Amino acid sequence: MRIYLLLLFVLGTALNASAQVIISGETRDAKSKQAVAGVNVMLQDVQRRVMYGYSISNDKGEYSITYKGQADSLQVVVTGFNIKQQSHLIVARTQRIDFNIEYEEMKIREVTVLAKSVERQSDTIVYNVSSYANVTDRSIGDVLRKMPGISVATSGEVKYNGLAINKFYVEGMDMLEGRYGIATNNIQAKDIARVELYENHQPIKALKDLVDSDRAAINLRLKDSAKGAWNGTIQAGAGYKPWMWNGEASIMFFGRKFQTLNVYKTNNAGSDVARELTSFYGGFGSSSSMLGVHFPTTPNLAESRFLNNKIHTVSTNAITKLNDDLELTVNAHYAHDYQTAEGESRTIYYLPDNQLMTINERTTSSRKYDQTEASLQLRANTNKYYLREQLSFNGRWDDDSGIVNSNDETTNQYLKQPRISARNIFSYVRRWERWSLSIDSDTDYNNQQARLRILPMLYDDVIDTSEEYPNAEQTMYSQHFRSSNSISTAYTVSRWSFMLSARLNADIENMESELMAMNDSYATLAARDQMKNDINWQRYDLILSPTIRYSAGDKLSANIGMPVDLFAISSKDYIRKDNLRRNNVALQPFVSLNATLLPELKFTGRASYFENYGGLYDSYAGYIMSDYRIISNRVSEQSKIARQSYSASLSYGNTLRALFGSINVSYWRQKSNLMYGVTYEGSLSRTTATLMDNYSSGYNIGGTLSKRFDAIASTFSLSGVYTNSSTEVLRQEVLMPLQSEMTTLGASVNTRFSKALRLNYTADYVSSRSRIDGRSLSPIERVQQTATLDLIIRNKLICRVGGEHYFNSAIGGDDRNMFFLDAGITYKSKRVDYVLDMRNLMDVSSFSSASQSDITDYMYTYRLRPASVMFTVKFSLR
Repeated sequence: MRIYLLLLFVLGTALNASAQVIISGETRDAKSKQAVAGVNVMLQDVQRRVMYGYSISNDKGEYSITYKGQADSLQVVVTGFNIKQQSHLIVARTQRIDFNIEYEEMKIREVTVLAKSVERQSDTIVYNVSSYANVTDRSIGDVLRKMPGISVATSGEVKYNGLAINKFYVEGMDMLEGRYGIATNNIQAKDIARVELYENHQPIKALKDLVDSDRAAINLRLKDSAKGAWNGTIQAGAGYKPWMWNGEASIMFFGRKFQTLNVYKTNNAGSDVARELTSFYGGFGSSSSMLGVHFPTTPNLAESRFLNNKIHTVSTNAITKLNDDLELTVNAHYAHDYQTAEGESRTIYYLPDNQLMTINERTTSSRKYDQTEASLQLRANTNKYYLREQLSFNGRWDDDSGIVNSNDETTNQYLKQPRISARNIFSYVRRWERWSLSIDSDTDYNNQQARLRILPMLYDDVIDTSEEYPNAEQTMYSQHFRSSNSISTAYTVSRWSFMLSARLNADIENMESELMAMNDSYATLAARDQMKNDINWQRYDLILSPTIRYSAGDKLSANIGMPVDLFAISSKDYIRKDNLRRNNVALQPFVSLNATLLPELKFTGRASYFENYGGLYDSYAGYIMSDYRIISNRVSEQSKIARQSYSASLSYGNTLRALFGSINVSYWRQKSNLMYGVTYEGSLSRTTATLMDNYSSGYNIGGTLSKRFDAIASTFSLSGVYTNSSTEVLRQEVLMPLQSEMTTLGASVNTRFSKALRLNYTADYVSSRSRIDGRSLSPIERVQQTATLDLIIRNKLICRVGGEHYFNSAIGGDDRNMFFLDAGITYKSKRVDYVLDMRNLMDVSSFSSASQSDITDYMYTYRLRPASVMFTVKFSLR
């Protein structure tokens, strides 16, 4: 701690002191004395060559600019359309400067102004949408993919320079609470004027300059014609083969005080529109389940090629300003889907003494689910205080089934699993000149029941089945309560902030399970004790976190903290009459550094250490069958993991050159006291826990690079990640050292050959290598390429041809290289689009691939959708 404090002191004294200066005032009409809104107020150096900051006066004529530099004198300048320019030379100290606005006539020659495609305004990067959009773009998400520095994953998650964003706003309002796929896929590109990206965004204004952030946020700015006006779309489509439908309807309104976005979608054409309802903001979420039906491995393909579905989704969202500071948000979502899948797989397990075990499976499965979510939130977010109160509900009902043929034996599987959860979040932050106070509470309750039936049970010795009771039924019931509550305060002296927080966490779960023999009428025999669990598990934490922060304005900030976790764990096994109690102290020290090396170049570094003790599912004595051929119990000591991690990153964003990039390096090392080993008995795998110290470590090097060329309307992007890890695997009670390497490379090009011809191309390369006991396994290399060529005729007719290529070195024969071909024609009128899509024109019936993980090779073949054609009409209300 002394070394860290000395380091922070040296950093602080090495920089010149600079006080925060706030220049504020009003802009009023010189004659009427009425407030004048929309006046540009700029803060510049004395020679007026450098702009330090700017503000635009609000409806009350008020403006405010913060300056953190070292100049003795400043120029305050007001400008605007038909406004006479004025300037004041002032001393660099906090003060109030009012302006009496005078008007003058301006004679402007006719000129053509080309807006920059991207420009920087301090920590805000502004993308001009018209520089990237064209007639082929249907939604703003299509345009985001072309912007340098921004990437959109298949899941819909948006990243900036490789890091996921932490907020997504529309006109400065966060209506969708992390489910921003609803916006990116349904707001039309033609309605967006620009995209603003806020670097190092702290969503809570009252915590700015106290809590650092390395994440960015995105804000969509609408065109004036789209503000305060109702808009929407209606889409209907039909196709064959098989008979297909595709329907959508959306209605939206974005005003200054009220916004709403409502969407209904349905199709059986292989589009999983429920992905739009995924929240990327994180949180507790619903508890996962141990039980499941064996499904075919999902291929690394566009879902429209393989997904057989019948889906309906509804989403309604609204936000309203109750006053200038207070917002009310309502969100509700519902999804229903029925999916079927068919595939074959070969799994090769590497065992000690160079032995191999191979399992061949042919699987047919189906999944039906209903899911609903609803939330109500009240929020205020100002520079002085922050308030958030949110109540949400989530329910999901799964009904899965499947048939597996393995080694000439057929097994039927059925799973029913209802899950419900409720969550409440409360946050309050109060900021004074030097003091701040924060109160947070996050409470979550989950209830789930699961019943898995296996007909017949292939392994008689597991539960002693008989001719009368040849099947198995696994039940599991869980009630889980979690609550995290904290209070923290901070005091700032010059560049130093001293913070202290106390957090009280509670984690309580009751779990009951039984594995029973079952007859064909679904009657069951009583389960033996070794096949039962009835456990109450509780954990309570008191975490005291002292933190010291040093800040040199926007140039540098450093944090050092020493959280101390005093926790108590208790576990009661009512079947075996066993009680476990553990009280301990865990240290979680960390140090972080954020520095702005140049306006375009930012550095982030972090080092941390933490200790974690396992939960209920790391230690249970009764056997649980999670799959038709996987059974496990974990009778051992309480698991303990000690992990140290280090990371550093550079983020670059040069808007003048339209060049963006990042470099990320990380290293981790972990020690565990338990080893989870797998023993294979034919195709049955038993997982058990063994008390044995084991170590794992790894490092990761990655980077991104993207560049925009406005002259040819092209964006080029590159990415790469190299991962190296070492660990140990316990199989057949033999310890096997494992070293793995993975290299991932990606490239994309979005370019224009002419006004009528455009190309979009992406390529991905993955190489995986493993060594076990010093013996190298066969490496696997995969390549995926996608190309789409658009021919645009008079901005009304679009002819599209697309193709995909897949290569896998572990696949033999013709399936090593696989090709797909698609085509489409779109005719656009003012409000109506007519679209004819033709997919899989080569009628490829199956897709084969292979991968490697944990000294196991996976090879699979998945049944694909046949060649098809779909005709769609899309109507825009405005």
